[in-house]
Amino acid sequence: MMGPKAVGKTTVLTAVFNETQNSIADTKLNLLALGDTNAELMDRKYKLSAMFKKKLDVVDRPQGGISASSTESRFDFSFGFIGKEPILDLMIKDFPGEMIVNNQERVIEFIKESKAVFIAIDTPHLMEKNGEFNDVKNKPSIVIELFKKAISSLNEEKLIVLITLKCKKYFHEKRMSEVLGRIKEVYAPLITLLKENENMCCMVSPILTLGDVEFDDFTYENNLVKLAPDNCPDSVLYKYVGESRYTPLFCSQPLYALLSFVAAQYKRMDNGSILDKIKNFVFNIFNNNELLFDEIVKMDKTRISNNAPLGYEVLCGGELFHYNH
Repeated sequence: MMGPKAVGKTTVLTAVFNETQNSIADTKLNLLALGDTNAELMDRKYKLSAMFKKKLDVVDRPQGGISASSTESRFDFSFGFIGKEPILDLMIKDFPGEMIVNNQERVIEFIKESKAVFIAIDTPHLMEKNGEFNDVKNKPSIVIELFKKAISSLNEEKLIVLITLKCKKYFHEKRMSEVLGRIKEVYAPLITLLKENENMCCMVSPILTLGDVEFDDFTYENNLVKLAPDNCPDSVLYKYVGESRYTPLFCSQPLYALLSFVAAQYKRMDNGSILDKIKNFVFNIFNNNELLFDEIVKMDKTRISNNAPLGYEVLCGGELFHYNH
Protein backbone atom coordinates (compact mmCIF):
# COMPACT_ATOMS: atom_id res chain seq x y z
CA MET A 1 0.00 0.00 0.00
CA MET A 2 1.49 3.30 -1.08
CA GLY A 3 0.35 6.89 -0.96
CA PRO A 4 1.14 10.34 0.42
CA LYS A 5 1.82 11.16 4.05
CA ALA A 6 -1.31 11.51 6.21
CA VAL A 7 -3.62 10.20 3.49
CA GLY A 8 -5.09 7.65 5.89
CA LYS A 9 -3.57 4.34 4.78
CA THR A 10 -3.53 2.87 8.28
CA THR A 11 -7.08 4.09 8.85
CA VAL A 12 -8.03 1.99 5.82
CA LEU A 13 -6.55 -1.13 7.42
CA THR A 14 -8.33 -0.33 10.68
CA ALA A 15 -11.66 -0.17 8.87
CA VAL A 16 -10.98 -3.39 6.89
CA PHE A 17 -10.04 -5.14 10.13
CA ASN A 18 -13.23 -3.84 11.76
CA GLU A 19 -15.40 -5.12 8.90
CA THR A 20 -13.86 -8.57 8.39
CA GLN A 21 -12.78 -9.93 11.77
CA ASN A 22 -16.16 -11.66 12.26
CA SER A 23 -16.95 -12.57 8.66
CA ILE A 24 -16.05 -11.49 5.15
CA ALA A 25 -19.22 -10.52 3.28
CA ASP A 26 -21.38 -13.04 5.19
CA THR A 27 -19.23 -15.97 4.04
CA LYS A 28 -17.55 -18.60 6.21
CA LEU A 29 -14.26 -16.71 5.81
CA ASN A 30 -12.63 -14.16 8.06
CA LEU A 31 -9.51 -12.05 8.33
CA LEU A 32 -7.74 -11.93 11.70
CA ALA A 33 -5.06 -9.45 12.69
CA LEU A 34 -2.03 -11.14 14.28
CA GLY A 35 0.09 -10.14 17.27
CA ASP A 36 1.21 -6.52 17.24
CA THR A 37 -1.03 -5.78 14.28
CA ASN A 38 -4.10 -6.72 16.31
CA ALA A 39 -3.02 -4.52 19.21
CA GLU A 40 -2.20 -1.56 16.96
CA LEU A 41 -5.43 -1.69 14.96
CA MET A 42 -7.55 -2.12 18.09
CA ASP A 43 -5.84 0.95 19.54
CA ARG A 44 -6.44 2.94 16.38
CA LYS A 45 -10.07 1.87 16.24
CA TYR A 46 -10.47 3.07 19.83
CA LYS A 47 -8.92 6.44 18.95
CA LEU A 48 -11.21 6.85 15.96
CA SER A 49 -14.30 6.01 18.00
CA ALA A 50 -13.15 8.42 20.73
CA MET A 51 -12.72 11.17 18.13
CA PHE A 52 -16.41 10.94 17.31
CA LYS A 53 -17.53 10.78 20.92
CA LYS A 54 -15.58 13.98 21.69
CA LYS A 55 -16.69 15.90 18.60
CA LEU A 56 -17.98 18.85 20.63
CA ASP A 57 -14.47 19.39 22.02
CA VAL A 58 -13.16 20.15 18.55
CA VAL A 59 -16.04 22.43 17.53
CA ASP A 60 -17.25 20.02 14.84
CA ARG A 61 -13.87 20.10 13.09
CA PRO A 62 -11.78 16.99 13.77
CA GLN A 63 -8.18 17.54 12.73
CA GLY A 64 -7.89 14.28 10.82
CA GLY A 65 -8.12 11.01 12.68
CA ILE A 66 -4.71 9.49 13.36
CA SER A 67 -1.21 10.90 13.19
CA ALA A 68 0.79 9.95 10.11
CA SER A 69 3.44 7.24 10.22
CA SER A 70 6.99 8.20 9.27
CA THR A 71 8.39 4.68 9.05
CA GLU A 72 7.77 1.58 6.93
CA SER A 73 5.07 -0.47 8.62
CA ARG A 74 4.09 -4.11 8.33
CA PHE A 75 0.65 -5.46 9.11
CA ASP A 76 0.11 -9.21 9.47
CA PHE A 77 -3.21 -11.00 9.04
CA SER A 78 -4.35 -14.59 8.77
CA PHE A 79 -7.06 -15.58 6.31
CA GLY A 80 -9.23 -18.67 6.33
CA PHE A 81 -12.41 -20.31 7.51
CA ILE A 82 -14.00 -19.09 10.73
CA GLY A 83 -12.89 -21.21 13.69
CA LYS A 84 -10.33 -23.23 11.73
CA GLU A 85 -6.60 -23.09 11.09
CA PRO A 86 -5.66 -20.21 8.74
CA ILE A 87 -5.15 -21.06 5.08
CA LEU A 88 -2.64 -18.32 4.45
CA ASP A 89 -0.93 -15.32 5.98
CA LEU A 90 -1.48 -11.94 4.39
CA MET A 91 1.22 -9.30 4.86
CA ILE A 92 0.55 -5.68 3.98
CA LYS A 93 3.41 -3.20 3.82
CA ASP A 94 2.60 0.47 4.31
CA PHE A 95 5.29 2.82 3.03
CA PRO A 96 5.40 6.43 4.27
CA GLY A 97 4.75 8.97 1.54
CA GLU A 98 8.31 10.32 1.60
CA MET A 99 9.70 7.00 0.33
CA ILE A 100 8.36 7.48 -3.19
CA VAL A 101 10.73 10.46 -3.38
CA ASN A 102 13.77 9.53 -1.30
CA ASN A 103 13.86 5.73 -1.54
CA GLN A 104 12.51 4.91 -4.97
CA GLU A 105 14.49 1.69 -5.46
CA ARG A 106 12.84 0.19 -2.39
CA VAL A 107 9.38 1.17 -3.63
CA ILE A 108 10.11 -0.30 -7.08
CA GLU A 109 11.07 -3.60 -5.43
CA PHE A 110 7.90 -3.43 -3.36
CA ILE A 111 5.81 -3.07 -6.54
CA LYS A 112 7.62 -5.99 -8.20
CA GLU A 113 7.24 -8.29 -5.17
CA SER A 114 3.56 -7.68 -4.49
CA LYS A 115 0.62 -9.57 -5.93
CA ALA A 116 -1.38 -6.36 -5.63
CA VAL A 117 -0.56 -2.69 -5.16
CA PHE A 118 -3.02 -0.35 -3.50
CA ILE A 119 -2.38 3.33 -4.31
CA ALA A 120 -4.05 5.62 -1.78
CA ILE A 121 -5.15 8.99 -3.19
CA ASP A 122 -6.10 12.05 -1.13
CA THR A 123 -9.36 13.12 -2.79
CA PRO A 124 -9.69 16.70 -1.46
CA HIS A 125 -6.23 17.54 -2.82
CA LEU A 126 -7.26 15.94 -6.11
CA MET A 127 -10.53 17.90 -6.36
CA GLU A 128 -10.36 21.17 -4.43
CA LYS A 129 -9.00 24.45 -5.86
CA ASN A 130 -9.10 22.84 -9.32
CA GLY A 131 -6.54 20.29 -8.17
CA GLU A 132 -3.93 22.97 -7.42
CA PHE A 133 -2.36 20.89 -4.66
CA ASN A 134 -2.72 17.44 -6.21
CA ASP A 135 0.79 17.21 -7.65
CA VAL A 136 2.53 18.15 -4.40
CA LYS A 137 0.31 15.89 -2.31
CA ASN A 138 -0.44 12.76 -4.37
CA LYS A 139 2.62 13.04 -6.65
CA PRO A 140 1.00 11.21 -9.60
CA SER A 141 3.92 11.89 -11.97
CA ILE A 142 6.35 10.17 -9.60
CA VAL A 143 3.99 7.23 -9.11
CA ILE A 144 3.73 6.84 -12.88
CA GLU A 145 7.53 6.85 -13.31
CA LEU A 146 7.93 4.24 -10.56
CA PHE A 147 5.52 1.92 -12.35
CA LYS A 148 7.31 2.43 -15.66
CA LYS A 149 10.49 1.13 -14.05
CA ALA A 150 8.81 -1.62 -12.02
CA ILE A 151 6.67 -3.39 -14.60
CA SER A 152 8.81 -3.06 -17.74
CA SER A 153 10.21 -6.59 -17.31
CA LEU A 154 7.31 -8.26 -15.49
CA ASN A 155 5.23 -10.99 -17.10
CA GLU A 156 3.13 -12.04 -14.10
CA GLU A 157 -0.39 -10.91 -13.33
CA LYS A 158 -0.75 -7.99 -10.95
CA LEU A 159 -3.67 -6.03 -9.52
CA ILE A 160 -3.36 -2.26 -9.12
CA VAL A 161 -6.12 -0.51 -7.18
CA LEU A 162 -6.43 3.28 -7.13
CA ILE A 163 -8.15 3.96 -3.80
CA THR A 164 -9.72 7.39 -3.41
CA LEU A 165 -9.84 8.33 0.27
CA LYS A 166 -11.47 11.14 2.25
CA CYS A 167 -14.21 11.36 -0.38
CA LYS A 168 -17.29 11.57 1.87
CA LYS A 169 -18.03 15.16 0.71
CA TYR A 170 -18.21 14.11 -2.94
CA PHE A 171 -20.18 10.98 -2.07
CA HIS A 172 -22.66 13.13 -0.14
CA GLU A 173 -22.89 15.62 -3.03
CA LYS A 174 -23.32 12.78 -5.58
CA ARG A 175 -20.09 13.79 -7.34
CA MET A 176 -18.26 10.47 -7.31
CA SER A 177 -18.49 10.17 -11.09
CA GLU A 178 -16.69 13.51 -11.22
CA VAL A 179 -13.98 12.14 -8.92
CA LEU A 180 -13.69 9.10 -11.21
CA GLY A 181 -13.31 11.35 -14.23
CA ARG A 182 -10.59 13.34 -12.50
CA ILE A 183 -8.71 10.13 -11.63
CA LYS A 184 -8.84 8.98 -15.24
CA GLU A 185 -7.52 12.38 -16.37
CA VAL A 186 -4.67 12.70 -13.85
CA TYR A 187 -3.55 9.07 -14.03
CA ALA A 188 -4.09 8.67 -17.80
CA PRO A 189 -0.37 7.91 -18.48
CA LEU A 190 -0.41 5.16 -15.82
CA ILE A 191 -3.63 3.68 -17.19
CA THR A 192 -2.18 3.70 -20.72
CA LEU A 193 1.00 2.02 -19.46
CA LEU A 194 -0.96 -0.72 -17.72
CA LYS A 195 -3.24 -1.27 -20.72
CA GLU A 196 -0.16 -2.09 -22.79
CA ASN A 197 0.60 -5.07 -20.55
CA GLU A 198 -1.99 -7.84 -20.74
CA ASN A 199 -1.00 -9.06 -17.26
CA MET A 200 -2.02 -5.83 -15.52
CA CYS A 201 -5.45 -5.15 -14.04
CA CYS A 202 -6.23 -1.65 -12.79
CA MET A 203 -9.36 -0.40 -11.07
CA VAL A 204 -10.64 2.59 -9.10
CA SER A 205 -12.13 1.71 -5.71
CA PRO A 206 -13.32 4.60 -3.49
CA ILE A 207 -13.76 3.97 0.22
CA LEU A 208 -15.08 6.05 3.12
CA THR A 209 -12.83 5.22 6.05
CA LEU A 210 -14.55 7.32 8.71
CA GLY A 211 -18.18 7.69 7.74
CA ASP A 212 -19.83 10.85 9.03
CA VAL A 213 -16.85 13.16 8.54
CA GLU A 214 -16.17 15.15 5.40
CA PHE A 215 -13.74 17.72 4.04
CA ASP A 216 -14.54 21.28 5.11
CA ASP A 217 -11.71 23.55 4.01
CA PHE A 218 -8.01 24.29 4.09
CA THR A 219 -6.63 26.87 6.50
CA TYR A 220 -5.79 30.36 5.26
CA GLU A 221 -3.28 33.09 5.90
CA ASN A 222 -3.69 36.53 4.28
CA ASN A 223 -6.55 35.09 2.18
CA LEU A 224 -4.28 32.41 0.72
CA VAL A 225 -4.14 28.72 1.58
CA LYS A 226 -1.55 28.39 4.30
CA LEU A 227 1.25 26.13 3.10
CA ALA A 228 3.61 23.75 4.89
CA PRO A 229 7.34 23.65 3.97
CA ASP A 230 6.59 20.97 1.33
CA ASN A 231 4.06 23.34 -0.32
CA CYS A 232 1.11 21.17 0.67
CA PRO A 233 -1.70 22.90 2.58
CA ASP A 234 -0.58 23.29 6.16
CA SER A 235 -3.83 22.03 7.68
CA VAL A 236 -6.98 20.41 6.37
CA LEU A 237 -10.20 20.86 8.29
CA TYR A 238 -13.00 18.32 8.43
CA LYS A 239 -16.52 18.56 9.80
CA TYR A 240 -19.03 16.12 11.21
CA VAL A 241 -22.15 15.43 9.16
CA GLY A 242 -25.29 13.37 9.49
CA GLU A 243 -25.47 11.45 12.75
CA SER A 244 -21.76 11.99 13.41
CA ARG A 245 -20.93 8.31 13.81
CA TYR A 246 -17.89 6.22 12.97
CA THR A 247 -19.42 4.34 10.04
CA PRO A 248 -16.82 3.20 7.47
CA LEU A 249 -18.24 2.29 4.06
CA PHE A 250 -16.88 0.21 1.16
CA CYS A 251 -13.60 -0.36 3.04
CA SER A 252 -13.40 -4.06 2.24
CA GLN A 253 -13.90 -3.63 -1.51
CA PRO A 254 -10.13 -3.69 -2.29
CA LEU A 255 -9.83 -6.92 -0.28
CA TYR A 256 -12.75 -8.45 -2.19
CA ALA A 257 -11.01 -7.48 -5.44
CA LEU A 258 -7.74 -9.08 -4.33
CA LEU A 259 -9.36 -12.37 -3.29
CA SER A 260 -11.45 -12.54 -6.46
CA PHE A 261 -8.36 -11.79 -8.54
CA VAL A 262 -6.30 -14.64 -7.09
CA ALA A 263 -9.27 -17.05 -7.21
CA ALA A 264 -9.63 -16.36 -10.92
CA GLN A 265 -5.90 -17.03 -11.35
CA TYR A 266 -6.35 -20.45 -9.78
CA LYS A 267 -9.21 -21.45 -12.05
CA ARG A 268 -7.26 -20.38 -15.12
CA MET A 269 -4.32 -22.53 -14.01
CA ASP A 270 -6.35 -25.73 -14.26
CA ASN A 271 -4.94 -26.23 -17.76
CA GLY A 272 -1.35 -25.31 -16.87
CA SER A 273 1.63 -27.62 -16.54
CA ILE A 274 2.24 -29.53 -13.30
CA LEU A 275 5.55 -27.68 -12.77
CA ASP A 276 3.89 -24.28 -13.14
CA LYS A 277 1.20 -25.28 -10.67
CA ILE A 278 3.72 -26.45 -8.08
CA LYS A 279 5.73 -23.25 -8.41
CA ASN A 280 2.73 -20.94 -8.26
CA PHE A 281 1.78 -19.63 -4.84
CA VAL A 282 -1.88 -19.12 -5.84
CA PHE A 283 -2.35 -22.72 -6.97
CA ASN A 284 -0.89 -24.02 -3.70
CA ILE A 285 -3.50 -22.03 -1.74
CA PHE A 286 -6.52 -23.29 -3.65
CA ASN A 287 -5.46 -26.78 -4.66
CA ASN A 288 -7.88 -29.40 -3.31
CA ASN A 289 -9.88 -26.69 -1.54
CA GLU A 290 -12.91 -26.09 -3.70
CA LEU A 291 -14.87 -24.93 -0.65
CA LEU A 292 -12.51 -21.96 -0.35
CA PHE A 293 -13.07 -21.11 -3.99
CA ASP A 294 -16.84 -21.42 -3.57
CA GLU A 295 -16.84 -19.02 -0.63
CA ILE A 296 -14.81 -16.47 -2.57
CA VAL A 297 -17.24 -16.75 -5.48
CA LYS A 298 -20.03 -16.04 -2.98
CA MET A 299 -18.07 -13.01 -1.69
CA ASP A 300 -17.48 -11.82 -5.25
CA LYS A 301 -21.20 -11.11 -5.62
CA THR A 302 -20.73 -8.17 -3.23
CA ARG A 303 -17.71 -6.79 -5.10
CA ILE A 304 -18.32 -3.50 -6.91
CA SER A 305 -16.58 -3.41 -10.27
CA ASN A 306 -18.22 -0.79 -12.50
CA ASN A 307 -20.50 1.78 -10.92
CA ALA A 308 -19.81 5.35 -12.08
CA PRO A 309 -22.25 7.03 -9.62
CA LEU A 310 -20.23 5.44 -6.79
CA GLY A 311 -16.90 6.20 -8.52
CA TYR A 312 -15.95 2.59 -9.32
CA GLU A 313 -14.51 1.38 -12.61
CA VAL A 314 -12.24 -1.38 -13.86
CA LEU A 315 -9.94 0.60 -16.15
CA CYS A 316 -8.07 -2.26 -17.77
CA GLY A 317 -7.50 -6.00 -17.41
CA GLY A 318 -11.06 -6.74 -16.30
CA GLU A 319 -10.86 -10.11 -18.05
CA LEU A 320 -8.34 -11.19 -15.38
CA PHE A 321 -11.27 -11.44 -12.96
CA HIS A 322 -12.86 -14.03 -15.27
CA TYR A 323 -12.26 -17.67 -14.49
CA ASN A 324 -12.22 -18.81 -18.12
CA HIS A 325 -9.87 -16.12 -19.54
